[in-house]
Amino acid sequence: MFQFRNLFSPDDGSKPQPAKPEAIEPENSLEKIKTNYAEAIKAREEAYDQDVAVNKKMENKRSNLETHNKIVLGYADELVKLSDLSEEDKAAVYLAVIFHDSGKLSKGLVEHDLNHHIMGREYAEKMLDKLPPIKQGDETIEITPELKEKILQAIKRHMNHPFLVKFNKGERFPEPENEVDKIVFDADMMANVGFKNVGFRLITKSYINDDIAAASLKGIPALEETFNNVMAGVSVLDKVVLSDAAKERAKQLVEATEKIFEYLEKNQTFKEIQDKYSDNGEYNFATINKAPGGVQELKKDLNSAIKKAAQALGIEEKIVKNFLM
Repeated sequence: MFQFRNLFSPDDGSKPQPAKPEAIEPENSLEKIKTNYAEAIKAREEAYDQDVAVNKKMENKRSNLETHNKIVLGYADELVKLSDLSEEDKAAVYLAVIFHDSGKLSKGLVEHDLNHHIMGREYAEKMLDKLPPIKQGDETIEITPELKEKILQAIKRHMNHPFLVKFNKGERFPEPENEVDKIVFDADMMANVGFKNVGFRLITKSYINDDIAAASLKGIPALEETFNNVMAGVSVLDKVVLSDAAKERAKQLVEATEKIFEYLEKNQTFKEIQDKYSDNGEYNFATINKAPGGVQELKKDLNSAIKKAAQALGIEEKIVKNFLM
């Protein structure tokens, strides 16, 4: 059975052991995928360009989304290498991952809209119709109607993140049915482990208002409540993923995220950073964006604090890079 290494340095005073490479795929593995699937990635980026041109407010969301897309692709690549999928099914995984959130910046969507997967399918269908054959392994894969449908179904069946189910009044979305679906689903869930979704909350006024109200009742900084909301979803993801390999990996990632959050909480980091983005003691969407650098600078400050916490805890840098906003 494939074994993932411990993510932490030993806490017994002994010298940390050098990181073993098997849990994280070499960077050139992803570079090869980016080369082979360059036309698909280009098509997605052009769709983003068009949507941002229509709605400039989507620019911040695009930055977060592109980080998410890269991380999902990395985890999908890990899981594909542990599978016995055919080259055609591997191509289906990679294309579904590349296109899974392609409609998320659509001008047709509104705040809190859960139809982005439907838009993603619509965008993907149009892009797949124009896509040339794909080089996958030693094979050249044609985008047949059967392969196209498999990709579209995987996009449709990737949605059951606990937060989205809760927001959908407890009603679940279509469930993964085959190995391609499951890898796309697991990779997307694993990519949500960490603090990336803090970035999404910080660019949405209604989320910030919700966090301020809840934090006031608890007597904690609103920024800490933002992290609390994200951690509520993160902490269960090792139980949500489907494959044994994903469960093992996600469990370690969740543990690392929880340790970092507890460190930031204990060291009052949330208050310290929130004060920087407050005005006369008031912290809200307006004061964040009024501060020099606005939300982008806030995310940089939070990422810096996360990296420092991870370093203090002995959590590997390669792991932490997937937790950042």
